Amino acid sequence: MLLGTAELGLADVADEANQLIARALPHDASCWHTTDPATLVETGYRTYAMPPPDARVAEFAYLATDFNSLAVLAEGPRHSGVLSEATGGRPDRSPRYRELLRPNNMLGELRTALVADGSCWGCFSLFREAPGDFTEDERDYAHLLASLLGRLVRTAGVRGRGAGTGPVPWPGVIVLDASRKVVSITDAARAWLADLGFAAEPGALPFPLLTAVERVRGSGQATEIRVLGSSGRWIQLHASPASGREPHHVAVVAQAAPPGSIATLISASYGFTARERELVDLVMRGHRTSEIAARLHISPHTVQTHLKSVFAKAGVRSRAELVGQRFLHP
Repeated sequence: MLLGTAELGLADVADEANQLIARALPHDASCWHTTDPATLVETGYRTYAMPPPDARVAEFAYLATDFNSLAVLAEGPRHSGVLSEATGGRPDRSPRYRELLRPNNMLGELRTALVADGSCWGCFSLFREAPGDFTEDERDYAHLLASLLGRLVRTAGVRGRGAGTGPVPWPGVIVLDASRKVVSITDAARAWLADLGFAAEPGALPFPLLTAVERVRGSGQATEIRVLGSSGRWIQLHASPASGREPHHVAVVAQAAPPGSIATLISASYGFTARERELVDLVMRGHRTSEIAARLHISPHTVQTHLKSVFAKAGVRSRAELVGQRFLHP
């Protein structure tokens, strides 16, 4: 079965893609990450022949100021880059090379942003031990795969689980100090962190939380990500500098992501056009056909035509099914 036609979960997509890519791009180790397309903060990972990412990886691997940063690759005309080329043959200029790659004898790095329809849904990095490195042809080949893999990750990540069941915990707050140790945490925050598959103890914090915290520490600005919990419920993590505390303290609010905050992700996963996304947004707000037509300055007939396209892409037959099965209970 072709990878592009299979309905796979995120782990399966990474497993299959990594295995297939290894035939054309041999490597000694690799890591795959999902990202929130709105902020480019990493929300999940899958590693091969290397340990899972920890706080140190969260601190150095995706620095916005480093060479071949995720933002540069995602927004640039070419979504793949070789670290040695980007540094002009001096990879030691890169903090992640000095702190993460060289100490582990990984001297060649090829990084690719998985961009689909203008949004970045993840990335992968391939590593080679000395004396190997990646070529321009391999870089360009990886770029050609970016769109296909981006669509697969997008679909698997957004549609991979159903809605969570059971009572929804209250919003929770967790505060971390400069060394990433928990200063304070509410019971509700413990529940949210458990949904992310981790206990709220020092050294065992979930990777999405660590990446959000490092983004705040690096920029001094608040950031927000959306990630799927093990229950299938969408979780919103809002991290910001902790006002009135010691320098580099970060507070994180964890709560259920409101439907409106994930509607754009779900619309994108079904390949809705920009016009169809506008129409779906109005349907979510309960507007009738005549009201949608007036707001979008199109005819009611055109509204119905767009709706038929939306229903076909989402695999539903009515507005009620679209809202209830695809957005409120995806």
